[in-house]
Amino acid sequence: LPEDTFAGGCPFHENCFEGLAAGPAIEKRWGKKAIELAEDMKVWEMEADYIAQALVDYTCILSPQRIILGGGVMHQKQLLPMVRNRFKQLLNGYLQTKELKDLDTFIVAQSLDDKQGIMGALKLGMMELEMEEKE
Repeated sequence: LPEDTFAGGCPFHENCFEGLAAGPAIEKRWGKKAIELAEDMKVWEMEADYIAQALVDYTCILSPQRIILGGGVMHQKQLLPMVRNRFKQLLNGYLQTKELKDLDTFIVAQSLDDKQGIMGALKLGMMELEMEEKE
């Protein structure tokens, strides 16, 4: 965002996506943890903008069937609808796909109780074992 003067919080790239939008970046930018800023709409409008910008890029480059957002920042219930709304504004009808017709099912929150990383790893391991058994 042009008005954003925050240098970023990533120790490797400073103002990359994580450095601008992750929980530690929120705390570094605003001086408080995200949970303490739940009522400050300026925080979440900026967050929604950064997340939506990234999702538009990912959508244009990768054409995903669905985008699942996780992590601590997404525990802010007001954020997901704001991300969807900003995504729609930024995309501005540029792409027309069946997936994009319903943003409530295209951009969703994770549903594995913050265990998506380990569950995905277990699933990949199970798939590998199944393939070895077939050989």
